[in-house]
Amino acid sequence: MNVGVPQRTGRFETQLRLVLILIVVFLAVLDLLNVVLLTRARNDAERAERERAKARGREVARVLGPETLASPEGSVERAGLTGPMLARTALRFDLVRIAVWNASGGQLAANADAGDGAPRPKDLAPEEHDALRAGRAVASDMTPRAGGDDALIAAFVPVLDANGRLAAVVEVQQAVPELGSLQGAFRLLVATQAAGLVLIAVLALFFGRWISRPYKQLAAAAGEARVAARATAPETDPDDLAAAFRAVARKLREQEGALEAMARGGGGLGDLVRFASGGAGAMSTGVVVVERGGRVAAANPAAETLLGLPVGTARGTDLGGLPRGAQPLAAMVRSCMSEGRSVSREVLELRLDGGRTGHLGVTISPVSGLKEEVQGVLVLMTDLTEIRQVQQQVSLREHLAAVGQLSAGIAHEYRNALGTILGYAKMLEKRDDPRVYGPAKEILKEIASVRSQIDEFLLYARPPETQRSAVDLEPLIRAAAATAPSGITVEVSGEFGVVSGDEALLKRVFGNLLQNAADVGEEAERRLSVRIIGRRTAAAVQIELDDDGPGIPPEKRSEVFLPFFTTRTRGTGLGLALVQRTVVDHGGTVEVGEGPWGGALFRLRFPLEPDASVTKRDTLSRGTERRPGSGPRTDS
Repeated sequence: MNVGVPQRTGRFETQLRLVLILIVVFLAVLDLLNVVLLTRARNDAERAERERAKARGREVARVLGPETLASPEGSVERAGLTGPMLARTALRFDLVRIAVWNASGGQLAANADAGDGAPRPKDLAPEEHDALRAGRAVASDMTPRAGGDDALIAAFVPVLDANGRLAAVVEVQQAVPELGSLQGAFRLLVATQAAGLVLIAVLALFFGRWISRPYKQLAAAAGEARVAARATAPETDPDDLAAAFRAVARKLREQEGALEAMARGGGGLGDLVRFASGGAGAMSTGVVVVERGGRVAAANPAAETLLGLPVGTARGTDLGGLPRGAQPLAAMVRSCMSEGRSVSREVLELRLDGGRTGHLGVTISPVSGLKEEVQGVLVLMTDLTEIRQVQQQVSLREHLAAVGQLSAGIAHEYRNALGTILGYAKMLEKRDDPRVYGPAKEILKEIASVRSQIDEFLLYARPPETQRSAVDLEPLIRAAAATAPSGITVEVSGEFGVVSGDEALLKRVFGNLLQNAADVGEEAERRLSVRIIGRRTAAAVQIELDDDGPGIPPEKRSEVFLPFFTTRTRGTGLGLALVQRTVVDHGGTVEVGEGPWGGALFRLRFPLEPDASVTKRDTLSRGTERRPGSGPRTDS
């Protein structure tokens, strides 16, 4: 069906946008955390400066003399509280301004004029006036609020007379250029992060459509052959895939036309049975003739192999007796026979031996008799498994490369932003005030945690270049099993082989899978048993890793390799994403399903080295005679 192709392309675009949305959400949370922590540190620093201004104001009031300040206004002038005297006092205490005010808000003396926007006693809030009358000093917020080198904090210290009434107020203005610079940098950082987040969100909306455009074109070409996209050769070009799909379509059309012409020539079902039993014996395309009663009248060897039947046993088999994995084909044949309609180049998914998935390109045509009644059906089948695997591998590699390039750039920019925050936090940590360096230490701790998560994500988004060599998988896997976490029991068996790959990265693959099983067992509060089984063929090795844990729900299996997705209450969701990335970079595939014990099953496939049929152990054994009982171990 044609509708299958756009649906697959749309699902890819949706998954890509989901990854981008997760990245944007992660960055937004990181931005919010930065703003909260920096706001807390800035407020603590400003609070400390206000307390310091109050303390200096009290010292100034003590030096000027509380008795003089509480005297009538004329006495204050006679006492010599003039501008020059206050200027010397301001220089002594490193203050910008000192002023003396009476209880009604009139200025008695000052060493300098107040700047624009500077607070005065009459500008204070009612509760601050109450504090002054009660004998408590108050301090204003930093002015201007935008910060800068001219930032000031003003403090007001009350002077009470002998009756405990407010007689005068001493105002001091203290310069806080460091706090002003910090405020300016904070505003700039917040504005930059907000603008960057908006830009990334806008780019994410268009990136999914842009990156999926070539896949839509590829899917349109595949639609000509009714082939949905998948793959297995990393060097295959999408143009080559489109040409291969067109070749498959032409071949099916030619064979379909020839056989339909034979049927129209009057031979009917009998001629088709003779053709399938004789002339089609050497064809690579499967040919099956099914009579009206639902039994197989004839099938060539290629069809029997594709259906999973022993050669020579298909004739006389009822449709219901076909292997379980071929039942979708049986249902389609019955529908075609009952409705009398043809099905052209449909793609069916079959379950093969070992739990693997195969795909057939199928064309079904009804065969009519003399009275135009349906006598049976003709089924043509072509194995499309390798073509689908090739395109799936190409699509996945290009998807990972595109997402990795974008993600690495974003993560790099935010590491730079964290570096700026780290610098300011270290500056605040050097303060003597515990109310400043305490929160600064918490900021440094959170920055270390966030940078660790970004480093792990960068490992997924931009993996190190592989250092390929011949790697014998069996000792590598047994070493991983021997060093597995203490919460699991691992058993290794089967045949493995030699692959071309990076030994360190392959160790991480199996280490991550075993750690994943240990984490699941820890959450389930029991010890899990894990089996690793190798199944080697001439060209590839299949490695199955299954456990007896709770398993992964079917609806979640398509998402387990997405970055940041996890079914556990703890974890970053990057372990399995790194596994898939590494396996794909090595030209392999990884699937997830349900194992024989009911737990999770991970099935990995790697291409073997051309000479991998001779392993390192086989090479060593050529020069020595194997002793009795010295066969390979099958457990760990």
